[in-house]
Amino acid sequence: MELRQLRYFLAVAEEGHITRAAEKLYISQPALSQQIKLLEEEIGTVLFDRIGRRIRLTAAGEILVAHARRALQELSEAQVAIDELNGLQRGMLRIGVVQTVNAYLMPDLVAAFTNAYPAISLQIEELATRDIEQRLADGDLQIGIGFVPPETAGVTGEELFSEDLVVVVSRQHPWADLPQLPVQSLHQQPLILLSTTFCTRRLWDRCTHIAGIQPRVQIEMNTIGSILAAVRQLTLATVLPAMVLSGQPDLVGIPLVDPTPRRTVGLLFRHNAYRCAATRAFVAMTRAKLRVWASRQEIAHSPG
Repeated sequence: MELRQLRYFLAVAEEGHITRAAEKLYISQPALSQQIKLLEEEIGTVLFDRIGRRIRLTAAGEILVAHARRALQELSEAQVAIDELNGLQRGMLRIGVVQTVNAYLMPDLVAAFTNAYPAISLQIEELATRDIEQRLADGDLQIGIGFVPPETAGVTGEELFSEDLVVVVSRQHPWADLPQLPVQSLHQQPLILLSTTFCTRRLWDRCTHIAGIQPRVQIEMNTIGSILAAVRQLTLATVLPAMVLSGQPDLVGIPLVDPTPRRTVGLLFRHNAYRCAATRAFVAMTRAKLRVWASRQEIAHSPG
C-alpha cells in the first residue's frame, strides 16, 4: 500500500465521484480508477459502491477513511516537526474562526502575527462552530477559535475570554441612552438577528426561553456587517457580542440583564495533536493581545 494510493482514496471518498476527484488530483480518470482497483485488491475488499456515475463508501471504506486520515495527519505532523529544526522559517497555519469572533479579533491579530513571522503563511477560514470542531477532529485545521467547551469528540478547548451579548442600536434609537435592558422588555419587539445556524442566535434564543418571552424577528441576516448596516438605517435593534462595537462610534451597546446572555470564547485543538512552533507562537500572541485588551477592560480575559 502506497501513501499516494491513500491520498487518491481519500480524494474519491470526499468527492463521491471519480472524475471530479481525478480533476482535483490532476491525473486522468482511468489512472485514478486503476489505483483504486489496486488498493482494493491489496486490501482484499471493495471500498466503494458504484451507483451510476456516483460512488459511495462501503462499510470497509468507512473504516479505511478514518485510519487513512489519521495516518496522513500523523505524517504531516512529523514533517512539520522535522521542518522546525530550521525554526519558524516556513510553514502554514490553517485556522478556523467563528464569524462573530472573526469580525473583531482577527484583523489585529493576523497583522501582528504576520509582521512577527512573515515566513509563516496563514489560511483563515470563517466557519460555523460545528464545522470548526469537525475539521479539527479530521486534521484539516490546526487551530480553531470558537466557543468552549467543545461538543465534538476528539476536540479540546482552552478558555480565552468571556463575552456578553448586548442590544445594539443606532445613536438615534429611543433606547440609546438606557443604562441596561431586562430581557423581558424585548417581548414582541422587532429585531434584526443572525440566523439560527449561528451560536450567537442560539444563545439568544435560549436566553429568551429562560425569560419566557418571544421577541419578533423582523429580519434575519447571515453576516454581522449587513446587520450593523441595517441597524444604522432602521429603527430596529439587534443582539450581538459587545465587542462588535469596537470601531463603531455611531452605534450603542446596551447591557442585557435578567438574565445576561454570556459565553466563553476559546482556542480549539485536536486532542493530543502535535502543536508545531507556529501554532505555539500564534497561541502565545493571541493571549498577549488579549491581555492588552483586558487591561483596557474591553474583554473579561481568562488567564492561560
